Amino acid sequence: MSFSLTIFSVLFLTCICLLGVLALRLARKVRQQQRDLGGLSESLQRSRENAEEQKNRLAERSDLDRAKDEFISTVSHELRTPLTSIRGALGLLSSGLLGNVNTRSQNLLRIASTNTERLIRLINDILDLERMESGRSPVNLRRCSLYDLAREAVEMMSALAEAAQIRLELNSYAAHDSIYFDADPDRILQVVTNLLSNAIKFSPEGSTVSVEIDANADALSLKVIDRGRGIPADKLECIFDRFQQVESTDSSKKGGTGLGLAICRSIIQQHGGLIWAQPNENWAQPNHGNSGTTFCVQFMRSVRIGDSVLPSVATPVVERGEGLILVCDDDPGIRTVVCEQLQRRGYDVIEAGSGEEVIALAHEQAMRDAPAPTISAILLDHYLPGLSGWETLRQLKSSATTAAIPVVILSVSSPSERPLLVGEAQGWVQKPYNESLLLAELGRVLKSKAGTVKDGQHNLRSSHLTV
Repeated sequence: MSFSLTIFSVLFLTCICLLGVLALRLARKVRQQQRDLGGLSESLQRSRENAEEQKNRLAERSDLDRAKDEFISTVSHELRTPLTSIRGALGLLSSGLLGNVNTRSQNLLRIASTNTERLIRLINDILDLERMESGRSPVNLRRCSLYDLAREAVEMMSALAEAAQIRLELNSYAAHDSIYFDADPDRILQVVTNLLSNAIKFSPEGSTVSVEIDANADALSLKVIDRGRGIPADKLECIFDRFQQVESTDSSKKGGTGLGLAICRSIIQQHGGLIWAQPNENWAQPNHGNSGTTFCVQFMRSVRIGDSVLPSVATPVVERGEGLILVCDDDPGIRTVVCEQLQRRGYDVIEAGSGEEVIALAHEQAMRDAPAPTISAILLDHYLPGLSGWETLRQLKSSATTAAIPVVILSVSSPSERPLLVGEAQGWVQKPYNESLLLAELGRVLKSKAGTVKDGQHNLRSSHLTV
């Protein structure tokens, strides 16, 4: 009996000890879980705080993006508007049609004109780059021939190459029916001309700049090869960044904005392609002199081999005009320049400084009895105080007495930024413009109007002309 009690006591004590151990372990596990829960709670709180901070940052960034867009729009208008007047006035003075200019004055006018064009290029490059990177410059794809675009670029740059004593050559190693692809032809042409301009700028006199086209079943490639000083290996990538030059003195010595290659990369990326720079194959050969650089562009093929290219639209020829043109711009300087340019070409002009004046003058001229001249076309700035250009255009088109008068928009914006309203106008000229582009677009619109009257049809068309 005593022995059984002893065994029972030992077992009981053992159970008590085991229960105690289990209780301790359970307590430790509970405390650990509590600590874990506390850590999770803290992590969750930090995550919430981080999410709120990210949300605030995104809101701030969105506000900054809107402010940037507003700033770019303001800069576009406030800089391009006076530059339009400056460019036009300098052109009129340089032409000598307003009076003879002595040699010294002519040289000063040339300097002013050159630097005005340089400033316009800088503004256009900055705005183009910002629009592309913000997604506000859509790509208008259509069937293109890479060879035809390269040939057009070579023809456009031939005068610049000849002045620099550089020879341009174009070689295609692909079959004619294998070089078609889907792209925005204006943008691709911009890329090739930028690359050619860059190659000509840094090539020695008497050298050759080559453009090579090739294709395979998957991709098309274009190369622009120069025999200039070459680009150091550590600069081959950064030259595609904004305001980057191979040497710090290049901007002053060679000119340019430092944005051309950045624009090229943005355009090529929009097309899903690649662009890079590499040394020419003879880079490492001793005593070879300038071996130069090859800029390579590659497009993935997205159409079938053998597809035909859409016909291109020819640039209208500037001819002497006739008719009464109503010029509306709130800037008196621009009105003066435009009126002078039109009068020299043979047009009669009347001026308006606001949308209200345009509507009043248009109705007044339309109600006059023959043989009083009627308004042949209206050149209309769409940034106007009071009644905006868009509202003016809408009212003109909604009135039976003025709806038939063709309207050409004069704007610092491109028509792609207001696609729903472009169809209301018959023409579009982007500021700052040169005289020949303005007159060519006006002549095209007037010819279109004459054809419409003759055929009894209503033909609306818009055109984007830019410098």
